[in-house]
Amino acid sequence: MITTTWSAHRATPDAARPAAGSAWFPARSGPADPFRLRLYCLPHAGAGASAYRSWAGRLGDRIDVVPVQLPGREGRFGEEPLTTADGIADGLCAALAERGDRHWALFGHSMGALLAYEVAHRMSSAGHPPAHLVVSGMTAPPLAAGRGRPAADSLGDDELVERIRALGGTPRDVLRSAEMMQLLLPVFRADYRVCDDYRFTPREPLRVPVTALGGAADRGAPAAGLAAWRDLTTAGYTMRLFPGGHFYLHDRLDEVLAAVRAACEGR
Repeated sequence: MITTTWSAHRATPDAARPAAGSAWFPARSGPADPFRLRLYCLPHAGAGASAYRSWAGRLGDRIDVVPVQLPGREGRFGEEPLTTADGIADGLCAALAERGDRHWALFGHSMGALLAYEVAHRMSSAGHPPAHLVVSGMTAPPLAAGRGRPAADSLGDDELVERIRALGGTPRDVLRSAEMMQLLLPVFRADYRVCDDYRFTPREPLRVPVTALGGAADRGAPAAGLAAWRDLTTAGYTMRLFPGGHFYLHDRLDEVLAAVRAACEGR
């Protein structure tokens, strides 16, 4: 078991609401297996752990998919959503430290990629780096802030719903349900604030291999933005583009899973 003190818990207001480690990982999993790798999957803005429900059992018998549940959604709906990348990363790192996995990796799509990067740095500094960092649909963190779009806090509900609709990742029946959107908009606002307020902190490059995946038609995470992840690691970098936009992985899931599996297995 790895123990560490996350001093940021005392300094970050978001971290003032601690949660049991198990709350972050709603899917049942047995004790850590020295012959298997746990792949922790962080969701995009507005999403919960169920975004990775279809991944279970599809990465071979050596990789366990562990969806991450952020506060404020699904089984943690009663908690306030966190609004900073630091607050989320600190809480998740504390939960990961409790688990003490020997072999583990990270996957994150969009906002999840930003959070996965912050987690990778914190866990590396604590002497427990991931075996691999797979990022998807997100420009490298040094370029992620200040991308020119209006902050979500400045948008009315209708404008925010239109932004969500334009990304294409939310089912139409959910977007059309006033009741559902009333419940979900606070989560989307909190998550967009995470991204809008994010500021990159220059640090030593990771000593963790990085694989960057993206949609060739994703204007929010173009090839140049994905390529910039190369500068954030000294341990090897790979990039792969798929046909499609920001949520390319929904239509190309088999190919994406094959790429994720190859990355985690070092192929």
